[in-house]
Amino acid sequence: MLTLLALAHADPCGMVPPAWIPPGEPGIQRQGDQETYVFFADGVETIAIRPGFTGSVDEFGMLIPIPAAPALRKIGDATFQQLAKAVDPPQVQVHFYDPREMQRRSRIPSSAPMRAEKSAASADGGLRFDEVRVVNQEAMGMYEVAVLEAGSPKALERWMTERDYRYPDGMDDVVNDYVRSGWLFVAVKTRVQQAAGVEPRPGMRSVKPGLPEGATFNGAVQGMAFRFRVSEPVVPMRLSTFNGDTAVNRVYMLADRPVRVKDRPESLVVRQVDGSSLFANVAQPLPVTYSNGTEEDLPAQYREQLATLRDPAPHNGVARDLMASDLLSVRRGELALPFETREKELLNLNEALGLRGAEVDKLVEDAVAEMRNEALTGLVPELKGYVLTVLDGDFGQSWLRENNLTFTGYSMDVAKNDAGHWTRGGGYAGSMSVPIDRGGGMWPF
Repeated sequence: MLTLLALAHADPCGMVPPAWIPPGEPGIQRQGDQETYVFFADGVETIAIRPGFTGSVDEFGMLIPIPAAPALRKIGDATFQQLAKAVDPPQVQVHFYDPREMQRRSRIPSSAPMRAEKSAASADGGLRFDEVRVVNQEAMGMYEVAVLEAGSPKALERWMTERDYRYPDGMDDVVNDYVRSGWLFVAVKTRVQQAAGVEPRPGMRSVKPGLPEGATFNGAVQGMAFRFRVSEPVVPMRLSTFNGDTAVNRVYMLADRPVRVKDRPESLVVRQVDGSSLFANVAQPLPVTYSNGTEEDLPAQYREQLATLRDPAPHNGVARDLMASDLLSVRRGELALPFETREKELLNLNEALGLRGAEVDKLVEDAVAEMRNEALTGLVPELKGYVLTVLDGDFGQSWLRENNLTFTGYSMDVAKNDAGHWTRGGGYAGSMSVPIDRGGGMWPF
């Protein structure tokens, strides 16, 4: 999908941030699994990513090839954790117990407070050769984004070098294939700042929002999505091979049919969730099981609280809204939705003021939530016409360097389509264990 980008001072590891790295210090490295969300319907495609990296840098960048000019938007930090929970939602396990019997067994003293416990489940023409044209340039929160047309790899390399990106050695052939196909390139710069540089202090005369040279950043940055028009779905991962040796990827593909990647092993398809099940997972109460009793044994005072516990929104509501937004884009024929544009405006305002962090993100979320919720009302049932396919595993480094991901119809073996077989994803869902006192004691939270 992308290559992470660096100044010429950096160790030429194939990942290049626009950052000065002291001689002898390591360049940045991708951290964690590369996860991608893809939506395709009626000529509209979305690609969403949230890159993670680690290294001694105060800035980094990305270069992403894309077949058409995209609309950009932010995605939630919890997007990929919640996509996994849209595949396998948590279960609520209600256990009825007699406190006297439990006390006799010396397992739970009668005075001990009871609490819910979480447990793991089994486990995005006409140029001169030497020209680069900026099609669009905008800010999106912590990102500066430029959408480019390039006449040649050398023209792109010169543009990047002039702006302090490092163009990886050996990338010309892949870039040239994209240039000849008329693709665009999204160049992204991201500044990772520290709050201490901008917080006012007595006697302060100036601010230094950047991290010190060589400072370390470790973790995931703000996620983003690219929505564009294309006749057939495609995921460009060829430049990702310049990020290191790993070719392990996880792709969540929402489309009107179950799919697999052309010319890749069928075993990469690890889950497929039909539309009715997907709708139930994100819009209906979480599944509940009872032990040592039945629903009829549940005291009346607990029923409303159990209903709250079964609300799927805290677990996969971000994923639900991500998918519903793409459905709305198809319905309205608009690449950029009004609430997405509003969110970018607020992010850019905060960025101009040097405001970042969980509290600021929460303010932006609250400001946009009502507008988004109103826009998405009634969209979620349309998920019933789609299938969510999960592809997970090693796609092959040499194959990825030569090929974009394209798709063909495929239905996986039903006997292997469960959380027990998809062990890399199964740890996300888990269960919530709720003990209930048969004697009518207090709700255990």
